[in-house]
Amino acid sequence: MCLKSLKRVFTLFFIAMISIVITGYLLAYNQYDTEIHPNGVFSDGINLSIVIILFSMVQCSQLAKKTYFYLSLGLWCWSTGLVFDLLDEIFFQPRWIGIYAEDLFRTSGMLITGYGLYLALQNLSQAHHQLSKDLVTDDLTQVANRRYFYQWARENYAQNYSVFIIDIDHFKLINDDFGHDEGDRVLKEFAAKFEQAFSTEGVFARIGGEEFAVFYPTTEHYEINKVASELLVLANTVLVAKTRNLSVSIGIATKDDSDNLDQIMKRADQALYKAKNGGRNRYEIV
Repeated sequence: MCLKSLKRVFTLFFIAMISIVITGYLLAYNQYDTEIHPNGVFSDGINLSIVIILFSMVQCSQLAKKTYFYLSLGLWCWSTGLVFDLLDEIFFQPRWIGIYAEDLFRTSGMLITGYGLYLALQNLSQAHHQLSKDLVTDDLTQVANRRYFYQWARENYAQNYSVFIIDIDHFKLINDDFGHDEGDRVLKEFAAKFEQAFSTEGVFARIGGEEFAVFYPTTEHYEINKVASELLVLANTVLVAKTRNLSVSIGIATKDDSDNLDQIMKRADQALYKAKNGGRNRYEIV
């Protein structure tokens, strides 16, 4: 049953059952209490109104089906107990109704509503976690995005590091020759392999269409050359439409004491263009 149908059923059930309780009670016990306390009637009426308003709010909310079910069921039980409580202030009520109906419905309603609220908080926490992840994750490749890369780089700016800017060679031709589906597949496979390569150190992110960046925590040229050479080989393991190997161009800039992040990114970008102009499938360090 879809949520819309479930809401319709619960609303009708709520109205019908409350009406049945009130009608049945008045038919069986229509003798006014000898002492009617206006304050008690007013207080119980307010409590019942609040729970009914909460029930109405739940019906207007977009909730997970399980959460909706428990909140609606709990509020219905709670309301039923409060109806008995309100009638008790006006009419004579046998002791067994107060014990087995009024208290049972009210207490069970509170417990079930509490569980529904727990589920709602769980759903909210999961949604918050997913939203936080979506804000820093590239939708297509599922690696870190530009926002996360710059945030990470600024938070870790104090350490020595290098920036790699990686551009897939002739990516437009891949889309033109083999279609965008193949282009997307290449991006996903490429990103997955490169992210794995930096799973233990460094941050790999997609910062543009076919452009990626790496925050690598070293300025040692021997280490940088070694990593860059391995990345060129790794890119060649990605096949394009099972007919040719992928290649990339890489521009690398190391941090100087006088540099800020924007200057390092600009120098890495200049190194990338130098690698492209030098024949592609290579890297340059500045």
